[in-house]
Amino acid sequence: MNQLKYAIGYDESISRWWITDMKREPFASPYKTFEADVNLEEGYVQIVYPVREEFLKVNKIENVSYYNGSYDRVFFPFENNRIDFTTFIHTPHYIWTNAKTHIFVEKAGKYPFELYTCGGMKIWVNQKEVECFTPYTRNIPGKKTIELALKQGLNEIAVYADELAERDVFFYFEMRYKGGTPIFGVIELEERAELVLQTERFLKSCYFEKDGYREGNLILQYDKSLLKNEVTLYLTDDKGKGIGKHNDVLTGTAYTDKSEIDFGPVTGLKVGAYKVLVKAMAGRYPIARDLRISVMPKDFIPFHPGKTVEERKQQALSFISDYGADVIITTMAILETKKKWTKEADIYFRNSFMKISKKEDCSDFYLAAMMMLAKRYREYISDELYEEIHQLVLGFRYWIDEPGNDVMWYFSENHAMLFHLAQYLGGGLYPDDTFTVSGRKGKEQYAIGKKRLMDWFHTFFQYGYAEWNSATYIPVDLIGFFVLYEMAPDKDMKDIAKKALDYTFRIISYNMFEGVMSSSYGRAYEETLKAREQIEPNFLEWVTTGVGHLTLNSRAVTLYCLSDYLPPNFSEDTKVQPRGWISAELDQGINRVKTYYYKTSQYFMASVKGYKAFEHGHQQHLMNIAFGKNSAQFFINHPGERPYSGGNRPAYWSGNGTNPYIEQYKNLMILLFHIDENELVHYIHGYTPMYDYEAFKIEGSWLFLRNGDAYMGTYFNNGYQLVTEGANTGKEVISLGLNHCVIIKGGSREEFISFENFCETLKHTNISYDGNLSVTVNDIQYGEVKVKALRELYVENERIEYCHKPEIEIKKGILSHA
Repeated sequence: MNQLKYAIGYDESISRWWITDMKREPFASPYKTFEADVNLEEGYVQIVYPVREEFLKVNKIENVSYYNGSYDRVFFPFENNRIDFTTFIHTPHYIWTNAKTHIFVEKAGKYPFELYTCGGMKIWVNQKEVECFTPYTRNIPGKKTIELALKQGLNEIAVYADELAERDVFFYFEMRYKGGTPIFGVIELEERAELVLQTERFLKSCYFEKDGYREGNLILQYDKSLLKNEVTLYLTDDKGKGIGKHNDVLTGTAYTDKSEIDFGPVTGLKVGAYKVLVKAMAGRYPIARDLRISVMPKDFIPFHPGKTVEERKQQALSFISDYGADVIITTMAILETKKKWTKEADIYFRNSFMKISKKEDCSDFYLAAMMMLAKRYREYISDELYEEIHQLVLGFRYWIDEPGNDVMWYFSENHAMLFHLAQYLGGGLYPDDTFTVSGRKGKEQYAIGKKRLMDWFHTFFQYGYAEWNSATYIPVDLIGFFVLYEMAPDKDMKDIAKKALDYTFRIISYNMFEGVMSSSYGRAYEETLKAREQIEPNFLEWVTTGVGHLTLNSRAVTLYCLSDYLPPNFSEDTKVQPRGWISAELDQGINRVKTYYYKTSQYFMASVKGYKAFEHGHQQHLMNIAFGKNSAQFFINHPGERPYSGGNRPAYWSGNGTNPYIEQYKNLMILLFHIDENELVHYIHGYTPMYDYEAFKIEGSWLFLRNGDAYMGTYFNNGYQLVTEGANTGKEVISLGLNHCVIIKGGSREEFISFENFCETLKHTNISYDGNLSVTVNDIQYGEVKVKALRELYVENERIEYCHKPEIEIKKGILSHA
């Protein structure tokens, strides 16, 4: 047996373990009702379900004893400080794992550690139970300081970790060393330790040339100096399927005299945005590195947009019937275009039917559409199948005042609306039938659902979207709006649906730049930000205007195309005149989140001004820049975790560990970061896909980017460094430290004549920052721009007032020369 030994310093984690695969079993609890308020805000809210109360009573971990069984694999940490099994399970499950490692100390004694977990963990030292830590705070980590009594030499550490999975589950544990005396982690292996470490280092060096592929070949780069022998690599997705278009596993060989592997044309890959596991074998041990790509080949869509909305609707339905997600909404696209119940239509129908019948989380996304299918396409549905749908509707749980033991999420604005909609429509379809969960007649469900819908829309029209501009969740709301528009038995509800559709299409239209919705988002994920062309609002815009992108995300698009709805023409408000600019400001949500953008023909700069400065963030994407005709993206955030593509909220790219304070005046943006020292990551970073830009320059603390005739200049008061190794090579800049002042200035050839002049002008800009809240920028276009305190912005000594903007305020002007 060989030993892999590594030093563990102060504030470092025990990072290498033998682990069992995560085990899972359904967790049943008594049917209950409960009470909780819908979350009207955009942040995370904790709701304790009855199923968790039952889980805490059962206290399974109490009776767990030391594990003598075998382990499945070695956990390799890469940048992760946690032993992490974070996942998503749509129904309540008990999940657990066992882990084992060793610690070597030169001297016997007590050694301090901090424990972190959102679930529970029991610890044995040398097979003796020493700690049981059980916060069970669901996705909010608990922390405890302990001391482990270790003998001189080698000590075995064993851990049992468990949790109740309710939808998204942050299932991990961490043991972080807090002592000053050197200690060592040791893991026993049947292979040479150097071979394992060498393979791990090699995989850590791997990266794809691009995050997004539309043409060419998929190229994986690596550091050949880390290879002693050739290594075979296998590419799969995170579910173990290959990433080839037929789910085939791609293989390639890394040679010692080369630095890249060509995995062939992107036309041979699965289309979409997904995680890629790059796997290699270190002897008998598989090691996998997580990377992420998006693929949408240029020739995947073999037609040009039609001349009218109706033509484009038919094109979209044909595309969706062939390439849409395997859900019931695609079944409707198939029935509309192919006029028959095909094998694929049945599979997609059954997929959604199963989710609804099991009361899986997000089944509300499909139930209202199920009712629409049953009514609109009755001619294709057998009597037996129609009766199945009938019983499905009667047996569903429509709100938490009806007894149940599911973990469906009811409490965000989109879910709440869809539950109320389904209750209203279901009751209207079957007014005299008894709904078995509530015991109510359909006409009662109809009345309750309508009242709840009316209340929901009252709040919506008063405040707008809580999760402002969300490219992920606005399409979910649109599912409900379109079904209501098509199926509402009452004219007043149909009119309300149209009003909501008009408002939403206006939001989408205003935030478009070169066919991509490029804005700040009230909620976002990594793929939302990196695979920006593949977000669903772009498809909606394509149908509406002919400018945009077809995507595989198409649930709301399908319903749009099945309807007779036509949005108003917003082009007069959103079109930028030659040499002109447009700004728009709107307060969204009950917190009056101040969304703002400034747009020219060459660039689009968006932010949320003054939002929850220096608080811990969630999934809010607080600023974004798109520039050039390909809508190249650039944004800055504070990473909320260490793994580059982890599952935390906030994550590395999406959200902020600590929110910045942001001010924006036209094409000048100011960001201040005061990062909490307890955050895991002590730097900020920018997303810089250099392959999308035509040029960049490094001038001291300034980073200059050019894309066509659009320019961006970014000043980091702490300086910055380009990432030139590992997963984010060529896609990231990092600025170290806890306190930051960042200045971003947009420009174009119309304003600055040339990129060289833009760079030369900006690098001589006088910027003063006091390290706290006072910043002064002597801007070439606007004179002195100064932040004196939170929400105190002055331009040439004139204060820019924070006025409430319940309606979109549009301003237009002519660009000034620098």
